[in-house]
Amino acid sequence: MNTDKSAFFNAIFLVFFFALISNVLMAQEDHTTPLPPQMGKADTDGPHLFYRKNKVYIRQIRMKDTTAVATLDSIEAKQKDAIKIECRFTKNPEWNFSTKLKSKYRIENTEYPKAEKILAVSDIEGNFGSFRNFLISHKVIDEKYNWTFGKGHLVCVGDFFDRGPNVTETLWLIYDLEEKAKAAGGYVHYILGNHEILNMSNDHRYVHPKYMRNADLYQEPYVNWFKRSTELGRWLETKNVVERIGDFIFVHGGLSPDLNYIDKTLSEINNMMRPFYFIQEDVFRIDDEILRFMFGDNGPLWYRNYVMAQAQDAEIEESLRKFGGKHIVVGHTLVNAVRTFYGGKVIAIDTRHVDPNSTAFLYEGGKFFRIDQLGKRGELKF
Repeated sequence: MNTDKSAFFNAIFLVFFFALISNVLMAQEDHTTPLPPQMGKADTDGPHLFYRKNKVYIRQIRMKDTTAVATLDSIEAKQKDAIKIECRFTKNPEWNFSTKLKSKYRIENTEYPKAEKILAVSDIEGNFGSFRNFLISHKVIDEKYNWTFGKGHLVCVGDFFDRGPNVTETLWLIYDLEEKAKAAGGYVHYILGNHEILNMSNDHRYVHPKYMRNADLYQEPYVNWFKRSTELGRWLETKNVVERIGDFIFVHGGLSPDLNYIDKTLSEINNMMRPFYFIQEDVFRIDDEILRFMFGDNGPLWYRNYVMAQAQDAEIEESLRKFGGKHIVVGHTLVNAVRTFYGGKVIAIDTRHVDPNSTAFLYEGGKFFRIDQLGKRGELKF
């Protein structure tokens, strides 16, 4: 009897042990563990621009001594060109930068010709310092935020929101670099990931606690910060969930093999999803199976099977044939360092950017490189 009891309790222990290990590994693998419900502190942020009636309201948080103070200015909407965006970092003043507002918005193209140089990074999650390090170390910009990448393309492959403390400033930097890159013959691409859509459509479970405290100071609910009535929301709406640059397809999650059987081009996928960026929850109330699929677990925002080694080589080959590429570059699912799968058909680039050893992807001179924040590079073989 004692032997039976011992075996029973050993079995129970093993079940709980393996369940615990599984949960830890999954949290490491997919980043989906929500932030703890700590209070957090208000801190520098902004600016955020809200369009209401004929005015633009500009909200920002500055530090006065050691106290966070919210400011509110307003200007007639017809005078918005006079607004200068200034991002300030109390602890790192050397990071400070400014930019001008765009004169108009334009929905991004889905397909672009081949680029000689491409630097791709994903899942920055508000870690401005890491993003800046990559760009400076690999000569995309200089320390004054001048574009130094020539005709090269910078591709931000989703999930620049959540968890980190400098989401707003990171967005404004991408916003700023777009115009500088175009002037030099280069380009900046911002592919939306699941966390962009979560923030745009009222799901804030992963938001850094600082932003909820800032929302209280602003007296402006966080739910309003990235809507169509804001500058950043209007800008984000122009972005795609998937783009092709020459032989590379960039998508945050991946291209599920189910897409091979859906009669949609990459452009049609973007156009189908765009009207629901701000109201994702409505998708699951609409009687449209394809639309629900696009925003679901196997859609472009959330698909994980490439990195989980649950996709078939032939399925990926068919996706590349259908959509016209040779390589699919994805974020979303964590890897220790940028690496290839399926003989180079898939390049996974989501690494932990809170770690100074995190990596990104560089294509240059027809070769593929894994790069780090310090400027080092190593050729990827497949």
